[in-house]
Amino acid sequence: MKTRVRYTVFLLSFFLLFGGGLYAQNDRLEMFQSNFASANLQTKMEILRAAGAEDPARFGPLYRQAIEHVINNSGRITGESMLREMAMLATNRIDDGSYSPAAADLWRLFQDHGETSFRIRALEVLGNVGSGNPDVVEGVIDWVRRQHVVSEGGGRPDLQVLAAAVDTLGEFGDSRAFAVLIDTVLLQYPGFVTASARRSLAGLEGDVVALSLSSLRSRPLLERRPLFSLLLTAGFLDEGEQRELSRELLADTLNVSTSDLRAQEEARQIRFAAAQILRDGRYDPATPQVIRHFNQTVLEFERGRISSGPLLEAVATVGAMGNEDAAQRLTQYLDLLNTYTESDRPQDTQIMLAVIGNLETLGSPIAYNSLFYTTMLENYPRTVRERARQAAMAVAR
Repeated sequence: MKTRVRYTVFLLSFFLLFGGGLYAQNDRLEMFQSNFASANLQTKMEILRAAGAEDPARFGPLYRQAIEHVINNSGRITGESMLREMAMLATNRIDDGSYSPAAADLWRLFQDHGETSFRIRALEVLGNVGSGNPDVVEGVIDWVRRQHVVSEGGGRPDLQVLAAAVDTLGEFGDSRAFAVLIDTVLLQYPGFVTASARRSLAGLEGDVVALSLSSLRSRPLLERRPLFSLLLTAGFLDEGEQRELSRELLADTLNVSTSDLRAQEEARQIRFAAAQILRDGRYDPATPQVIRHFNQTVLEFERGRISSGPLLEAVATVGAMGNEDAAQRLTQYLDLLNTYTESDRPQDTQIMLAVIGNLETLGSPIAYNSLFYTTMLENYPRTVRERARQAAMAVAR
């Protein structure tokens, strides 16, 4: 065997040193592949080492051939160190040459070869060469998803390999990985895995608002609020995108109809979480959704389902829209409160002051008559009437 190895290496060295003319007519790669195919394992390794002087991109088919050989002998990998060495050498050279046609074979070997160090390296290389292969992309996504199932079932996935797979999904940049990366964060793996998932989320291509909204819609109502919180803090949505996502989520949640009291309360909490983002950002494109939210909140307050606090927030959210539609809606509400007061129905002073203050801030003359009328109603406390007088003077200017 040693004689054959030395002879093969001699032939390779001879051709490399003196075969320039010959290789003007014959393909060096073909010679390497032919010798590799017929050689024993030790000689195959020598051939691969001899090919180290060649262009790795051009010699990619040889390294793919080596990967295929390891796959065909995968049952021997654990006990055969030379096969493991061949797998690593070929993988590194595929990376050096960015040889993408080998991606599918490398992914097959990843699944056959369970050694942590190799799997991590294979995933790193796949991040370089695998993005153009949809089967490989889907394979890595599905593999990560299955690790989540193992974890949720009480098992212990290899977290180092999981983190590497999550990084690879970031290298792919494929939007199909969005949901599984979100789950990686939500499942509260150790920090280094979660950090990888957050980085990869930031690197995905596509409309992040649409991806986020799709992920929210795919989940049961009772699971949406933690995900919404994550989406706001993960760092891949800018402020404008956060507001647009909040607008869409608020619209969706307003359409929820359920008799389940727990689900009703959860929908309410989601609405107010989304409304807060819109209020803080003064996101006036959300005015129609904010007004619908306000209407729903008024109804819930009048039916005794919520305290005055959420209604005060809803009033402030309408006021933050800063436009005529907002002023008109709050004016209509002030008219309703005035009607209640004339009918001797007591009103919450804080709510009255909030409505009046927001109308003053909006500054629309449309509110003048209603504010002036408020000053005439003796059933209101002096503080309310005085505040209405100040607001009426402000909007009349």
